[in-house]
Amino acid sequence: MPSSIDYAFPATDKTIITQLGTIDNSAINTGGVIGSITSGELSSLNQSFNAAETSGQNVLTYAMLMSRNKTIDSIASDLTLKNLKSIGGLKDTYTRQGEINEWQAQNKIDTLFFLQILFLFFTLLVILLFLNKYDVIPGVVLNYIVGVLVIIVIGILWNRASYTTNSRDKRQWNRRYIGLSDTGDLSVKCNTSS
Repeated sequence: MPSSIDYAFPATDKTIITQLGTIDNSAINTGGVIGSITSGELSSLNQSFNAAETSGQNVLTYAMLMSRNKTIDSIASDLTLKNLKSIGGLKDTYTRQGEINEWQAQNKIDTLFFLQILFLFFTLLVILLFLNKYDVIPGVVLNYIVGVLVIIVIGILWNRASYTTNSRDKRQWNRRYIGLSDTGDLSVKCNTSS
């Protein structure tokens, strides 16, 4: 009766046939055949494990490269988005700088206007003092005229300073800031029915 070793390895028959040419149970060295089959199978198993390990390493490398590509793509997308925002921001920056420059230029013009008023005041004061010295204008009239001129100069200065501080828009020189107190009664509704 055949043993389980005879059926354990399907490659046993091929190995025995190649060694002997015919099947003869008396001349078979089953230990050597089983050893050679076992070593062949271990060699095949090692080759399969090596191939599987190499494939696994290749898959891991590919996954790492794909992850790196995705990271680089995300960085590039973020930089592109930041660049687009900065382009829009630059437009806002240039616009705001233009507003600041305009405000400063108009403020300088306003200051120059007040300095011109002061120059006219002092010129008239010198002329009036000259006329007073040669008794063309009496001292009392001179005092009244100088007082009126001082009130006008102080009024112009106060008007310009208070308008700039309280009412002028902080972004646009030529606009007036309108607060909620300046809008009047907001509860009044228009009657559209006729």
